[in-house]
Amino acid sequence: MSAAAERPRVVLVSLLSKLGREHARPLEERFEVIERHDLDATHDEAALVIGLAGAWGVVAGSETYTERVLSGLPDLRLIARVGVGFDAIDVAAATARGIAVATTPDANSDGVADLTLALMLACLRRIAAGDRHVRTGAWRLPGLSGDLTNATVGVVGLGRVGRKVVRRLTGFGCRILAYEPFPDREFCAEHGVELADLHALLPEVDVLSIHVPLTPETRRLVGPRELALLKPTAIVVNTSRGPVLDEVALVDALTNGRLAGAALDVYEHEPLHQAHPLAALDTVVLSAHAASFSRLSVERMLDSICTSLFEGVEGELPLGCINPEAWG
Repeated sequence: MSAAAERPRVVLVSLLSKLGREHARPLEERFEVIERHDLDATHDEAALVIGLAGAWGVVAGSETYTERVLSGLPDLRLIARVGVGFDAIDVAAATARGIAVATTPDANSDGVADLTLALMLACLRRIAAGDRHVRTGAWRLPGLSGDLTNATVGVVGLGRVGRKVVRRLTGFGCRILAYEPFPDREFCAEHGVELADLHALLPEVDVLSIHVPLTPETRRLVGPRELALLKPTAIVVNTSRGPVLDEVALVDALTNGRLAGAALDVYEHEPLHQAHPLAALDTVVLSAHAASFSRLSVERMLDSICTSLFEGVEGELPLGCINPEAWG
């Protein structure tokens, strides 16, 4: 280890650790803390290896940790990811090298659920389009908006976020259908959730809300066939991972009037390019992968990160570790 043994080096990469820097301050008591927020979301392997040289731990953002990157970081023992997604990390390669990968389970789920409801309402009530309309000197938009009250909502994935979305929807009197391969049936019974096959629920819903991790099985889970099953008055909301939803098929459905709208916080390639077809559609509400960018979410996530790093440096299994076999 390049740093003194009693003060191993931790590199803060995540932009959230910059925005919530005061919540990462406790790390300075035990670690040599280096800030390299410029590396967040980078795919430049060489720059990442140079920037993390000598690091025992990293507070990771959305940058890519490939086998090549990990092989260039012989001191690294813990990747503490701010958030719950770890699709940018080669977990198998990390495990093989004895590098633990930790996430912040449940720390940002309220923030994601809150934004999900905000996007539903913004899209259904055409808030963004109305704002643009009024700023031009015009007044009301033509036609009528949709409603969340009494709507039928299809929730794809009943994990931490999906369940919190369901709890929020109950206040709107929604009928809730859900697709979940491993459901908590007690939760479903308590909240009146009707379980259904994905293709069976799609024709029924006014809102489709996606809450699954990105895996080989969920990549383009909602594609042309699924979108074609939705009513033309339905909207799609995605706050999970961009590649879960087929963007080409989505643009086609929106452009041809087979879908009323979409509200997205995540995209197949980020940041979204200004020339992307989604950016030209008034029926789409766009957010900048910002579901976790709230004060409460950042506080909770960085508290979790600090716990993971302190536990790890003491030889304990870090909080939120997804590959405990690497820690043995």
